[in-house]
Amino acid sequence: MTDATAPVQVPNMPLSRILGAYASDAKYESLRLLRTPAFSIPILAMPILFYSFFGIILAGRATVGALANNLFVGWTVYGVMGPGLFGFGILVAVERNQGLLTFKRALPMPTGSYLASKLVMAFVFAVVVMAMLVTVGVTLGRVTLPPLTLLTMASVMALGVFPACAVGLFIGSYAPASSAAAFANITYLGMAFLSGLFFPLSGVMHDIRPMWPTYHLSQLAREAAGLPAEGSPLVHVAVLAAVTAVLTLLAARRLARRG
Repeated sequence: MTDATAPVQVPNMPLSRILGAYASDAKYESLRLLRTPAFSIPILAMPILFYSFFGIILAGRATVGALANNLFVGWTVYGVMGPGLFGFGILVAVERNQGLLTFKRALPMPTGSYLASKLVMAFVFAVVVMAMLVTVGVTLGRVTLPPLTLLTMASVMALGVFPACAVGLFIGSYAPASSAAAFANITYLGMAFLSGLFFPLSGVMHDIRPMWPTYHLSQLAREAAGLPAEGSPLVHVAVLAAVTAVLTLLAARRLARRG
């Protein structure tokens, strides 16, 4: 006779199927948002429009050499932070409010697949934004950085996806869906301007720039671009890693308790 009280033995899922589940979720999450104009158009178009208007048109023909390169680096940092911050900040809040996170816990899917798919999505969007900014900067913005330097800077910019996703995840896990977009926008613009991405700051505002992840990412980008940078690259990487780890842990605790 079979013992009805005996625990059911669930076979372990092969590694190939686990990796396939992660890849499938990441693919369809990216496609879903690429096909959502309300998300994809602002994320992809706004950095290009802002850089073209403020960094090229308003700056005028005098923007050449070092000045053009400085503007390009600042707007690049601004552009690559957006997908992670909004992709997590708004979407997680909305999906949490709809009960989608609770629903997915009941599905036979890997535990980290939900967040991993959004991380890949943010990375894909950041790569596209970076490629578009490079194209505009080289063709219209009078950027004089050599191709190898641009490639190195693009690799460094990939670091910006992780702290941006952590900030967005933190917002999405705590903010209600009705106000998540407002919190994400305030955080996005606040970090950009208060870290001195677009113009020099003075006094107290200059002194508190290291509070913001965008400051550390911009210094790494300037270092990669061969422009004057402040501080040690190792310190900047350590700060970005610490911000990513702390905010991710706080968000994970919140989602585990509240969903």
